[in-house]
Amino acid sequence: MLFDYVIVGGGTAGITIASRLSAALPEFSFLLLEAGPDGDPRLEPTQGYRAGLDKNIEWDHKSVPQKGLDGKVVGQIQGKVMGGSSAINVQGWTRGAAVDFDQWAKQVGDGRWSWSGQLPYFNKSETYFPAKSNTADLTKLHGKDGPIKVAQVSNSGRPRHYPLREMVSQCYDSAGVKWIPDGNAGDPIGYCEGAHNTYDGKRNYAANCYKLGENVTTYHHALAESLVFEGKKVIGVQFCRKDHLGEFERFVVNARKEVLVCSGVQGSAKLLLLSGIGPLAELKKHNIPQICDLPVGENYSDHPVFQTFWKVRDRGLSLGDMPMVTPECDWTGGLPGEWMAWHNHADVLQKTGGQGVEPSIYDLVAAKGKPNTESFVLYGHIDLSPSGEPNPGGSCLTIANVLVSPTSRGTLTLASSNPLDAPVLDPNILSNELDNQLLYACGQLTISMMQSAPARKYGTQEYGIDESIRSDISDVAMRKRVLYTSRTLNHGSGTCAMGSVVDTECRVKGLKGVRVVDASIFPAPLGAHYQAAVYALAEQMAQRIIDEQAA
Repeated sequence: MLFDYVIVGGGTAGITIASRLSAALPEFSFLLLEAGPDGDPRLEPTQGYRAGLDKNIEWDHKSVPQKGLDGKVVGQIQGKVMGGSSAINVQGWTRGAAVDFDQWAKQVGDGRWSWSGQLPYFNKSETYFPAKSNTADLTKLHGKDGPIKVAQVSNSGRPRHYPLREMVSQCYDSAGVKWIPDGNAGDPIGYCEGAHNTYDGKRNYAANCYKLGENVTTYHHALAESLVFEGKKVIGVQFCRKDHLGEFERFVVNARKEVLVCSGVQGSAKLLLLSGIGPLAELKKHNIPQICDLPVGENYSDHPVFQTFWKVRDRGLSLGDMPMVTPECDWTGGLPGEWMAWHNHADVLQKTGGQGVEPSIYDLVAAKGKPNTESFVLYGHIDLSPSGEPNPGGSCLTIANVLVSPTSRGTLTLASSNPLDAPVLDPNILSNELDNQLLYACGQLTISMMQSAPARKYGTQEYGIDESIRSDISDVAMRKRVLYTSRTLNHGSGTCAMGSVVDTECRVKGLKGVRVVDASIFPAPLGAHYQAAVYALAEQMAQRIIDEQAA
């Protein structure tokens, strides 16, 4: 088999690139390899699916025991279906802060990856529906005709005036968190009406929004096993598929132009390692001949999160305790929440300092205007963790507390040379005191909000905790809360980092004919949920490839 381009991974980045290239380069042929199925009817309804429900459309991998969580194992889920993680996530559309991208550009020495360099590609991916209260310069900051419909909650096609909206807003105000009109304008510090890739009750994701041309051939249930080389040039991919008897058949497909690896933070690093691209010591353990010595699998990070649960006195105010559809509130219209907030904890950084943290990483986290944590509110008992906390009945809120600028870094390594084996994942979360203190600070802010006068009017009380720590915000009490519901948001990055593994054109260093395009190339964590940034990354790289062919 021979194609001009072979794209490994039919997820957020892979479909975006395939769509843009197939339209702009109709004379070329493309093969898109996806390890999972073509789709699933549960994916389009905004509340039809969430991660953790079906291993047939997910890579349901687990971490090694995390020392920072007293040996707890956490899930590391990725999408395994056309659309990838954009098909199974909670649909938060958050770009991150301008400082995140300006740091990225400085780290790699290329201004194209700065906020101003990425902004046109953020805009290109979206059609934006702003809230009436959004006073930002929408003509410069958002797209009008992109494939993905992105809407702030109050302008998302269905009535979504949640009964606890004003209470939560007043709680943020009481805690000194400022209101901002647009969390995607480059300075997200504060709280805002969230934006989601949801419109009229439908998830807008890569597979149902980016159209593929007739020059794209798609193979489903096709697992890439290794890259094929001619010297230092990648000329193809070996992959396997099950036949009608359930036996694996192996195939080799060649690429005239390039192989684009878009398999996510786990899949892309794993494929490179299986192909002999990585640290010598790691490859020797599995008797894989080294092709290129690069730090593949290092620099792995993820966003730790823990939840706090709250019950209010009155009934009929949240999901599960009132009709699903009323004239004022249609719970089928989107994620059951609206307020999202980002916080900078300069006081914690000053107090804790950079002890135990690599200075270059500490400088990134301590930068002025850097979001350190995020909090978001869901109206109902919505336990995203494996804690098994029972629903107490009545009207509830769940508040997520997220560390979005972790200084901890971990590794992805191979379990064996067998492509069917899951990689060994160690995000090394909360491995130092600074990360713990930042996450505690987010939780302490949440608790102070929910003990404020606006919350007391509703008789708000925390549940899912030991009575001994009720209202206790000491480090010991915060640690107990963290251990009870901790996990990550499946926002992995860094395993094929730009600057060390790939260059600023996403080409694997020292090789020809292969690029990596997905969140694995982020050189440092972003203060955001990652899908918007991955779309922008893929849009920019698609345009670069198109321009190269036109030159």
